[in-house]
Amino acid sequence: MDSPDQPTSQNTTRTFSAEAIIGTGVTVASLGVLLLLLGWAQAMRHVHPASWILLVIGAVFVVAGIVATMLAPKREKRVE
Repeated sequence: MDSPDQPTSQNTTRTFSAEAIIGTGVTVASLGVLLLLLGWAQAMRHVHPASWILLVIGAVFVVAGIVATMLAPKREKRVE
């Protein structure tokens, strides 16, 4: 049973920290670089259908990672 002193509904919103968003963006971008390297390796082996797929997916991951990193909220000024 709830205590009458405690409010039943709290208006709290959870947000991701800027560090978490930047870390996710960097991770996605690095996976994109890995896919670009794999696509390049497939192109060197003359497996062109697989290389184009890997290169396109890698480029999308790199762009998505950069966008996620750039959209992270700026750090607020601390009041001392």
